[in-house]
Amino acid sequence: MGLRRSLRLRTLVAASAGLALASSVYPASISAAQAAGGRLVWLAIAVAGLLCVMASANFAELSSMFPTAGGVQVYVRQAFGERLAVTVSLLYVFLAWAAGAAEAYIFASVLERVFAATGIPFLSTIPVAVWVLLVISFFFFINLRGVETAGRTQDVLTYFMFFLIFAVSAYALFAAVTRGLPLGGGGAGLGTGGVAAPSGGVAGFVQGVAYSIYLFIGFEWVTPLAEETTDIKVIPRAMPIAVILLAVSYAVWTTIMVTFAPVSVLAASPTPHLIFAEALAGTAGLLIVGVISALATFTSFNAGMMGNSRLVYGMAREGTLPKALSRIHLTYFSPWAALTFMFIIELVLALLLTLTRSFTVAILMAAAIECVIYFLVALVVLRLRRTKPDAERPYRAPGGAVLPAVTAGVFALLAVAVFFPPSPLLVGPFFAGALGLSYVYARFAVPWLRARAGKR
Repeated sequence: MGLRRSLRLRTLVAASAGLALASSVYPASISAAQAAGGRLVWLAIAVAGLLCVMASANFAELSSMFPTAGGVQVYVRQAFGERLAVTVSLLYVFLAWAAGAAEAYIFASVLERVFAATGIPFLSTIPVAVWVLLVISFFFFINLRGVETAGRTQDVLTYFMFFLIFAVSAYALFAAVTRGLPLGGGGAGLGTGGVAAPSGGVAGFVQGVAYSIYLFIGFEWVTPLAEETTDIKVIPRAMPIAVILLAVSYAVWTTIMVTFAPVSVLAASPTPHLIFAEALAGTAGLLIVGVISALATFTSFNAGMMGNSRLVYGMAREGTLPKALSRIHLTYFSPWAALTFMFIIELVLALLLTLTRSFTVAILMAAAIECVIYFLVALVVLRLRRTKPDAERPYRAPGGAVLPAVTAGVFALLAVAVFFPPSPLLVGPFFAGALGLSYVYARFAVPWLRARAGKR
């Protein structure tokens, strides 16, 4: 039994962009605005997008060489051995959990704010934890029904989301011009205080770019879907298209947010996009952007389950996770065991974060993990070009050795920048804990699994 090939370019673009079309990117974008400056946040996001396009070329080359659900684990193992490959793959799993938990928290905060503002009697009495449970369970069921169902759902959600983001952005730009607001200046209806210049010089701008990496989180998670694509050559086209769409939409949206409200006010809230919406159009704006935010959560959860479950399935199939997680549904050809595993862990963490009200650490930890992985994948490309020069490469990253080398250097710098103030002090310990647990598992658990499989 294997996975079914049915995904085309349209769905791959939707899946690549889907995880990043999340409500949790709004506080991350405001963190970038704080560091880089209100009027320069669009540039920080654009630079981060360009860097992600560069990183996507490395992923595309490796995916064309190894079109497998194992994804990054297979790439890294080919270059640096299994122990590092398993460690990095488990960091990916931690990233998915952190991003999903942060998304659940933001979703719960949006519901609370919208229900409180509208005073809907029935809906406002339902605990937000119940809504989180319903949403995660719904998309778990959708993904169990197979990649075709999940893919069609992703198409509708992603492209409708892009339409809504661009439509609201166009209206907000018109309103800003009509009210005479300077783009990036901030303060309408909420006093002054919007940041209009870089707050930390070059160092602040670099940190703003590092924070902005979270806005593109998971664009490369389309590569574990390689075994379900009709043509592996479309993945190198899907990732840069998705990144460009994300960069344009978030650069415009974030600039507009800091136009209508001070950065200091936006940064103090887990739902800065709702503060902007209320300043733009009152209760009507709150409702519209609340709907956009809910759709963003749906898009992110669906895309996350599609990509990360395939990575877990690929790892289990290759013996680095328990073999039971590689089981395939006999009717829908979906990796139901991996999906169930991800569903349970994601649900527990999401409910925990919803109750503890902590999300910034999860967001920045995910950004740091992404930067580390992009750095390592660039090194993998360089090493395999030297050790396997004659291997078939249906797609080859342009620029010779220059592009992967530059990508590695830049993302190494950005990974370090995430940990510097004003980042919360807990980001470093949590990242070190995830890295340590991943290494311990790779060092001790994987050999035990191998030995047990050999005895069977």
